[in-house]
Amino acid sequence: MSVIKITEQASNLNSHASQNSEGSPTKIKEPMQVMNETNARDANKMLVESPIQEDLQSERETKQQDIVFYEKCDLEKIGNPQFCTDYAFAIFEFLRASEKKFLIDPTMIYKQLDINEKMRAILVDWLVDVHLKFKLLPDTLFLTVNIIDRYLEAVQVSRQELQLIGVTAMFIAAKYEEIYSPETKDYAFITDNAYTVAQILETEGKILTTLKFELTYSSQYRFLIRYARIKGIEEKLFMLARYVIELALIEHRMQKYSPSQIAASAIYLACKIFRKEAWNDEYESSLKYDELTVKSGAKDLCHLLQTADRSALQAVRKKFSHPKYLEISKIQLERCS
Repeated sequence: MSVIKITEQASNLNSHASQNSEGSPTKIKEPMQVMNETNARDANKMLVESPIQEDLQSERETKQQDIVFYEKCDLEKIGNPQFCTDYAFAIFEFLRASEKKFLIDPTMIYKQLDINEKMRAILVDWLVDVHLKFKLLPDTLFLTVNIIDRYLEAVQVSRQELQLIGVTAMFIAAKYEEIYSPETKDYAFITDNAYTVAQILETEGKILTTLKFELTYSSQYRFLIRYARIKGIEEKLFMLARYVIELALIEHRMQKYSPSQIAASAIYLACKIFRKEAWNDEYESSLKYDELTVKSGAKDLCHLLQTADRSALQAVRKKFSHPKYLEISKIQLERCS
């Protein structure tokens, strides 16, 4: 009788609930289905009210409110993926912050016992020539010099191995920057076989270990391209600025300036020489250097430019006297002001 009674009650329940408010039939949910839906509602309620969910929601809202900063030059390139316009501002903010990690102690050459500033200058001048003969990228040259200086800062080097350090530094930099790097035997040949392939490879290991394989360097050239784009300068003016930052590679004393400051000072100097507007509030806001700071670097660069024709080291000057570089090294200056 109890079984029949339950069946009858279930039948009456189905009969009563089979009509909704409009009299249309409604499907009765099974007990397990009702239980599952209840548990799901409770779980969703707990999730919405949980601190974790609030944090995630807050993070999503923050991301939606993030502002992407553009320089005017970036707005012109929106849609061109090669210029990374959405990230360009953030990238160079990061490079400005990280360049401090790779700054060279301006007094490091004086701590070397067997080599001096003149020997370093001769080495870099020779590497400019090698770089030109190998037809390597500009970034490779700047990274090469940075590797040399950081190694000299950490290790005592004899004059007999200085050229080996230099050619190996370019070997490392080329493998890092170039698509097709010259072979090891090419570097041995360029030294007139003064060093063997085995010596170059062994020195490569020493340099990389000393530098802890940290080669990502914010170079003057990268900043120069960015600042020139922001400033909107013409090609000849840019080539003059590039000429002076390569002259600065030879002079160890220029390491008292950061790469970004040298680039900004080079643009400032080039604008002054070509009688263009060298500075304004908008440019200062973009570069985050005041005019007084940039002007001090520009004076030192101007001195290098004025004395380049009288220097015993002529690799950079000869390089920029070629038509490919608009013969910019033939420019004559009277005085720096």
